[in-house]
Amino acid sequence: MKKTKTALLIKCFALMLCLAMIAACSNNGNTPANTNEPSNAAEKSPEAAASEEPALPEAKLTFIYPVSANPGPDQKLVNDEINKYLKEKINATVDLKPLTFDEYEPKLNAMLAAGEDFDLAWSSKGWLGNYQPYIDRGAYLEITDEMISKFAPEARANIPDKFWPDMLAVDGKVYGFPIYQVAAKSKSLAIQKRFIEKYNLDVSTIQTYKDIEPFLKTLKESEPDIIPLGLAQNSWGLYTDRTKVGEGLPLSYAKDDASLKYISNLQILDEKKAYYDDMRSWYQAGYINEDAPIIQNINDLKSKGNVAVSLEFTSKPGGEVGEMAVNGGNEAVYVPISDSYFTGIAGAMHVINKGSKNAERTLMLINLLNTDSYLYNLICNGIEGKHYNKVDDKNIEPIKDSGYAPNGDWVFGNQFNAFLKPGQAADTWERTIALNESAIVPATSGFGVNEETIKAEIANITAVNNEYQVALESGSVDPAKELPKYKEKMIASGQEKIQTETEAQWEKFKQEKGLVK
Repeated sequence: MKKTKTALLIKCFALMLCLAMIAACSNNGNTPANTNEPSNAAEKSPEAAASEEPALPEAKLTFIYPVSANPGPDQKLVNDEINKYLKEKINATVDLKPLTFDEYEPKLNAMLAAGEDFDLAWSSKGWLGNYQPYIDRGAYLEITDEMISKFAPEARANIPDKFWPDMLAVDGKVYGFPIYQVAAKSKSLAIQKRFIEKYNLDVSTIQTYKDIEPFLKTLKESEPDIIPLGLAQNSWGLYTDRTKVGEGLPLSYAKDDASLKYISNLQILDEKKAYYDDMRSWYQAGYINEDAPIIQNINDLKSKGNVAVSLEFTSKPGGEVGEMAVNGGNEAVYVPISDSYFTGIAGAMHVINKGSKNAERTLMLINLLNTDSYLYNLICNGIEGKHYNKVDDKNIEPIKDSGYAPNGDWVFGNQFNAFLKPGQAADTWERTIALNESAIVPATSGFGVNEETIKAEIANITAVNNEYQVALESGSVDPAKELPKYKEKMIASGQEKIQTETEAQWEKFKQEKGLVK
C-alpha cells in the first residue's frame, strides 16, 4: 500500500512538472501568436529597451546643424514637442541649435577649440564639417559595429550594404552615420518655369553651361528687373566635362582611359581657360549679378524671386519643391548639365562629438531620426495643424508663415521617411532610390586621400583657392591676367606635392582593388 501511494505521488509530481514546462514554453496564453513584440530583450529596439529600463538616467543632448535660413519663431515650441517625445522613447532631451550655412563651419570650429559641450553634429564628405580632416583632428567619435548593432540596428538595416563602404575613413573605421537620401550627383541649372514658358525655351537642348547663353542674352534684353544668372560665394562652378569622371570626387580620370590615370588639378585648370573666358564675357554683358564674388549665400539673392537661372549641385527627384521655397515662391525646373554619378552616402551624415558625455544616447537619437517617421517629420515640418496640414497619409500642405520652416529635410535623417510636399510626385522616393541604384559608380568609390603628410600644403592651397576661385568662376576678373597668377601661387603653395601624394595613393588603391591589370 505504501509503495502504491509513493508511486502515485511520483506520477502526480511528474504530471505537474510537465504542465509547468508546457506553460513556460507557451506565449503566456493571453498574447496572440502573431504578436509583433520581440521575444526577448536582446531583440527589442534600443528605444524599447531604454523605455523599459528604470535605471536609465536622463540625458541632455545638444544637436548643431546647418539650415538655409532661420527656421522661425516657433523653433522652441517644436523643440519642446520633440523633447516630450524623446523623454518617453529614450529618456533624453535635445537642445536643437540651427545655424545658417555661413555660420556653421566657424561655429563648429569654435566649439571644438573651446571644448564646448555638444553631442551631435552634421557633417559631409568634402563640404561642411568635412569628414576626413575633422577625423584627423580627433573631433569625431568612432562608431563601431558593436555600437551600431546595440544602439542603431534599425537605422543600419535601412542602408544597403553595398553603399556602406563609403562611410569608411582612411583608417578603415567609421566615424559618422549616413543620412540616407539621394546618393547620386547630377549638376543642373535651376531655371524659373515662368521664363521657360514665356520664351519657349526647349530645355532638352541644354547639355552644358554653354547652351544656356542665348537664353541669358534674351533675359538681359527683355527682363530689366531680372538677374539672368545668379552666382555667389557658395554657388558657382558651371563647368562640366562629360569626357571625364571626377567632379566632386577625390580625383579625376578620363572615361575612356582603361588605366584610370590621375588627371592633376593643374591640368584641369589649364583646360578650363575657355570656360573662364566665357564667364568673364557673361559678367561684362550683365548676365551675372555684379556682387557675385562677395555675396555669401545664394539664397539671400534668390529669395527675392528675381534670379532666373542658378546652379544646383545635387539635383534630385522632387527637389524642385525646395527650390521654389528659396526662389521667392517661383516654380523652377532642373535641367541637368552633367552625367549622374553615384557619389556615395557620405555626402550628408550625423557625427558624434568625441567629447560627448552621452555617446550611446546620441546614437539612439540618430537611430530615431533615421527610423521614426513621427520624430523625423516633427523636426522637418513642425506640429501638425499648426505648421502643416495633412492631405493624406503621405502628403502634407505646409501652412504659410506658420512660424516654423527649416526647409532642410536632408539635414535631419532618412529622407525616405519624409512626407511629400505640394509639387512632389507620388513616386518621388521610389525614383530617388532608382536613381541611386542606376547611377554610374566611379572607380574612385571608396577612395579617400590621407592628408597626414600634406596638411600644410592643403591649408596653403585652400587660402589660394579662396583668393582666386570665386573671382574667376563669377567672371568678375580678367582670366588673362589672373589665371597665370592663380596657377603660379598654387605651385608655390605646394600643389605639386599634393598631386604627387594623391597619385601615389591612387596607384596603390587601384592595385589593391584590382582596378587595372
